[in-house]
Amino acid sequence: MKKILMITGFIILALYARPQDGSQNLTKDINLYPNEIRVGFFQFFLNTFYLEYEHFFPNNTGLVVEGGMSLRKNSYEEIFGGQGGLQFRLYTNNLNRDLVALRFDRAYFGPYFKLKYLDVTDLDGADINNITIPGIIQNTYTTFAGGIVVGIKLSMLERITLDFNIGGGIQFTDESEDQVPDYAYDVFGVAYTGVTPVANFTFGFKF
Repeated sequence: MKKILMITGFIILALYARPQDGSQNLTKDINLYPNEIRVGFFQFFLNTFYLEYEHFFPNNTGLVVEGGMSLRKNSYEEIFGGQGGLQFRLYTNNLNRDLVALRFDRAYFGPYFKLKYLDVTDLDGADINNITIPGIIQNTYTTFAGGIVVGIKLSMLERITLDFNIGGGIQFTDESEDQVPDYAYDVFGVAYTGVTPVANFTFGFKF
């Protein structure tokens, strides 16, 4: 995660350091393809199917609506839940930089808001307050998060789009039960409350 945040940050800083006036190209691109549908890549490794829909507006802004479903079941754990969120984006003008088969389109920043629900069942018990508790432990976690992200858009073959962003914010989590496993309080754990980094990579198409 730290390497992903550092690499993406360097790319974004480099792109912002050499701005170009591409407002006419940006307006043309928005008129042709005012919408995008994208699928999350990192979320697949977290047992989550994640989708984003984005609509672009002529004033260099965009609105992203996101949603996802988490599902995992094995011999020691069961997870089921969903998430949704909104993100408002303020875009720079077109960057128009070609890199092999890819084109750097433009950079953006903006606030995000997310709501997540997750039902977790530990079938073989868990450590709670450094004490091993046997048996089945079930809990439901509801998380609200908000913060700021900065990112870049790349495209290929005109209508294929790649979207990468990093940022951070604050999240608050509420648990339905008092018994919360110790691992759930890690910074990327399901019960974590506090300041947290975020990173996301999605791919899809314009239409």
